[in-house]
Amino acid sequence: MAAGPGPGAETSAPALFTFPNRVLFGAGARRSLAAELARLGVARPLVVTDPGLVACGLAGRVADLLDSPQVFTDVQANPTEENVLRAVDRYREAGCDGLVGLGGGSAIDAAKAVRLLATHPGRLADYDLTAGGGDRITAEMPPMAAVPTTAGTGSEAGRGTLIQLPQTGRKTIALSIHLLPSVAICDPELTLGLTPELTAGTGMDALTHCVESYLSPTFHPICDGIAIEGLKSIFRGLEEAVRDGSRLEARSAMMMGALLGGISFHKGLGVVHSLSHALGGEGRVHHGTLNAILLPHALRFNREAAEPRIAELASRVGLGRGGDGAGHLVTLMQIVLARLPLPRRLSELESAGLDRGRIPHYARLAMLDHCHRTNPRACTQADMEDLLDRAW
Repeated sequence: MAAGPGPGAETSAPALFTFPNRVLFGAGARRSLAAELARLGVARPLVVTDPGLVACGLAGRVADLLDSPQVFTDVQANPTEENVLRAVDRYREAGCDGLVGLGGGSAIDAAKAVRLLATHPGRLADYDLTAGGGDRITAEMPPMAAVPTTAGTGSEAGRGTLIQLPQTGRKTIALSIHLLPSVAICDPELTLGLTPELTAGTGMDALTHCVESYLSPTFHPICDGIAIEGLKSIFRGLEEAVRDGSRLEARSAMMMGALLGGISFHKGLGVVHSLSHALGGEGRVHHGTLNAILLPHALRFNREAAEPRIAELASRVGLGRGGDGAGHLVTLMQIVLARLPLPRRLSELESAGLDRGRIPHYARLAMLDHCHRTNPRACTQADMEDLLDRAW
């Protein structure tokens, strides 16, 4: 089976491989937070989290592990630059010397953006990947610990921060190896209180990371292997974690799958993420839920350009023995979605603000997103509109 460009393929530059950050993984790992911050020389951290974690008491449980933390809680789902700038002010006013991103991808991404703007001049738009801003990001940033409380985004092992900018009306990414958290503390016990719906949505985000990164034409065999292991871990844990959220073994499998998915997408993602970033830009629809709905349609779209690669992925996870691995993988994604407490069509999300009449607008925003640049099949705006129409 074809496996993407090999090491002997003619390229303009050598392939660049980077490994992620220091990771502490396992039940109870959160109790290492204070020691890790001390190792990093952090005496006065700013804990960046969200109101939901405060309301359920989880933010307090983690903050209580520290001696003198400042806590910033004003991070919304799909964080905005306004959230980040307020947190930067708090960081400076309190004389903080490090950060803890506590929560899902929103809180961890917000903490990364605070790191950036606390030490770099200007606004987030100045560091936008699509405008070459990543080259302006240096290593001169305070230490940061990422403590995920969901098993989905993989932001604890990612080198980007995705923030909604009011001036552009879309999510903008700053991307640099320097944005990797100094340490990731992955404690599956912190996910035990997730609802079935949020477990499913975040889990499908992690699953989509593994699938899209594996199909990316970028040559990175290390990430390919990590994506396969991530998928296997998610398949072991997803349905059980949704069905019985108290099962720590299932929660551990999901947290590992999310971590591996976050590592694998150093290779790049695809059209699913460009579309979900566009649809979720108004902050009212869960990112992982959008990925779940869009993934089967994107696999069909990519099939003509990447059928051998899709079939190989199917084979790696135990499918395709009947000779139609690519078709089996699409079917599997549909079956997984059908078994989860998630909507199956975009039309079911119209009450949350999605509007079928705005498909051309969403498609235009998706074309401005960076993720489809590593999709195995080149996308036009018409393609984006057709994919959205099919998913509606």
